Amino acid sequence: MHRLAFQEKTIPYNGLVEQNLVIVPPVRPKYTPRDWDLNNRTKNIFSVNQQTLAERVICESERVIDETKFTTELNKNESDFRLKERISDIKFRLEELTKQKKDAHVEEEALKVYKQRTLDAIDTLKEIALPLCQKCIIMREMRQGVDLVCDDVDKELKRELGVINGSVELLHKLMDEGVEQLRKLRATIYLLDRDLSNKEKSIQIDEKNIELRSNQMGMKVYDGTVPLDPYNNTDPEWIKVTNANIENTAKEINSAQTLRSYIDQVLKQAAEDIRQQVERTNAAFSKRISEMRYTKIKLENVHKETMHQVNELTRNVTKLETEIAEKEGYVALAQMRMANRAHRPSLELCKDNVYDSLKREMAALRANISKLDQMVVQSRATLRYLLNTQVMQEEEINLKTSSLKIDEADCMTLRESLNFQNF
Repeated sequence: MHRLAFQEKTIPYNGLVEQNLVIVPPVRPKYTPRDWDLNNRTKNIFSVNQQTLAERVICESERVIDETKFTTELNKNESDFRLKERISDIKFRLEELTKQKKDAHVEEEALKVYKQRTLDAIDTLKEIALPLCQKCIIMREMRQGVDLVCDDVDKELKRELGVINGSVELLHKLMDEGVEQLRKLRATIYLLDRDLSNKEKSIQIDEKNIELRSNQMGMKVYDGTVPLDPYNNTDPEWIKVTNANIENTAKEINSAQTLRSYIDQVLKQAAEDIRQQVERTNAAFSKRISEMRYTKIKLENVHKETMHQVNELTRNVTKLETEIAEKEGYVALAQMRMANRAHRPSLELCKDNVYDSLKREMAALRANISKLDQMVVQSRATLRYLLNTQVMQEEEINLKTSSLKIDEADCMTLRESLNFQNF
């Protein structure tokens, strides 16, 4: 399109006013028919092009709408399927965790029972077996004299004390191991509870997500502050953590079962060791009591014989004294005869056969009295020794009676309660 250019001579406005002239606007340019026709054809072509473009845009829009609708539904269905698949997977893991938790609780309760069994065994040994053994040792220290001997009973009692103390120490170690294993079980149960709680919450969230619809009331574009991609681990890591919880729980359950088996074996072995040692100690007591009773009976028989000998020796002393008294009467008689014959007159006072006989009688009497006196002294000394022996025998019998009372009446009566078949 061509425009006509006009050259105008500009006149200052102040000059026009001074000249009182009227201002006439410039003449507008005019177009040629060619310019008009060209302009119409150009506008027509432009309109047709825009219409064609609009039709293409509309067709493309419809295609894109159909494509996006299909893609959107496909993606939504895929997401729904993945959500259901995820829920199913979580529920499967949830069942496994629940089963492991149940097994862990069962094992925890079983381990508590074994812990209580161990504690009861320790209390029984410390409150019954140990005091009784110590009391038997203390009571046997009350034996007197030669009966205070380190015999087989003392040795077996010391062994019994060692077995009891060793069993108590071993059971205390088992208690510590049981407490530690219970702590580990409870720790795994805590981890299982936390994992179960998280998975239950995750199931609730995903089930709620499945129920959500794009056209429901209140649905709008997310405008919260929590990021939409807060993830810090991957699905394999999630599976690894869950499997690790299950494996750790199974491991602790297996450890607890092994520990329970060991505790049961130790309790049985401890009861068996103590029972065997108690039987050996009781056998030593029975043997010692039999020896003591045999010795006491033997001493009593000897004492009875000694008493008989004392009585016989007492009668013998009396008999000897009687004989001495009789012999003194004969001495007096012989002396009286000799004294009477000393009064014979004159030549009759001679050493005749009577004199010799009286002299021999006097000598024989003095010799016999001397023998009898020696026998009396010897008999009395023997009687004193025999009486001392009798007292010694009575003391020994009393010692044996006291020792028998300690071993048989006191110790063995106490030891009747030492009957441990099992803990």
